Amino acid sequence: MAEDAKPLRVLIIGADLLDTCLPPEIRARIQSAETDPKYVASPESVMPAYHAVTGELLKNFPAPWSRRLRRKKFMEILGTDIDIREDGQSVTLHFEDGTRETGDLLIGAEGAHSLTREYLLGKDAAQLLPLDYVASYALTTLGKESTLALRRLHPRYTAQVHPDGVYAFIAVHDTSSEDPAQWTWLLTQTWRSPEPTNLKGAAVLADMKERAKSFASPWRGAYLNMPDGTPAWHSRMANWPTKPWDSKGGKITLIGDAAHPMTIHRGQGLQNGIMDAFCLLQHVREMKESTKEELGLAVGKYEKEMWPRGAEAVLDSQENTRLLHDWNTIFESPLFRGAMAQNVGKA
Repeated sequence: MAEDAKPLRVLIIGADLLDTCLPPEIRARIQSAETDPKYVASPESVMPAYHAVTGELLKNFPAPWSRRLRRKKFMEILGTDIDIREDGQSVTLHFEDGTRETGDLLIGAEGAHSLTREYLLGKDAAQLLPLDYVASYALTTLGKESTLALRRLHPRYTAQVHPDGVYAFIAVHDTSSEDPAQWTWLLTQTWRSPEPTNLKGAAVLADMKERAKSFASPWRGAYLNMPDGTPAWHSRMANWPTKPWDSKGGKITLIGDAAHPMTIHRGQGLQNGIMDAFCLLQHVREMKESTKEELGLAVGKYEKEMWPRGAEAVLDSQENTRLLHDWNTIFESPLFRGAMAQNVGKA
């Protein structure tokens, strides 16, 4: 682009920008937002999966250069020294508090329940599609004994698969305290339930503990050690296979979960978000000049690549979810046959 070209203004709603799209001074601080800043991923990094009942190691899933970030800390880092310049009046956002923002390109990156997606496709066409699978989550401390036992298996996380069809995942969430007993953990259980579970409030935590009673140590102890009153929530899984939209001449587009919300069981949500940001940035950098027309062409190139990739990722994750919750098919799942990460390079 010409040095004296008029800068185009891009509005990004809820964007998660990762290493490939970050300036060096911000990238250097990202490690401090890790759930455990002392853990540095490598090309050999793995996520171990165990038989939930026997404790047998089933497989070390390849997880090269993987990251687990504390969202609040991450967003604080991304918000450093932001410079926004008013320029043109192509897209205007009107917020409920009466404020508004105007720019040349609006990027909807506000997650699975994206209002930008709803605007582009209409409420019905943009609606999330509920699946036959549900999930329960808890965020809590586990005490020193359980914490150290889990860390002996892996410093960051472990997955557990149960013959009864439960898939579980325990990951450290915050190690900022000097006392391991005060470290927080994210505990997840998923299973197939076409009918409503009616789980809410304290019943969610009680149900998680009940399901864990047949688990081997140290996972059984971790679940049973969750203090009464621990925040826990439950929801039905849903997705939205990506479909083309009218980007209004390249003025509005989607990235991340707004473009391809998917289930959690293949670890592809973040990978595709990285790919979205990288591809869009590459096409913007290749613009011949800083004009709205060139920006529209860049957005079109990005969407042409992303639409089929997003749809495929959503459906592949859905199939992997189905396979992981049936002991007769679990070892046929892409997660067991392949790796967690796409071949997108270090991220």
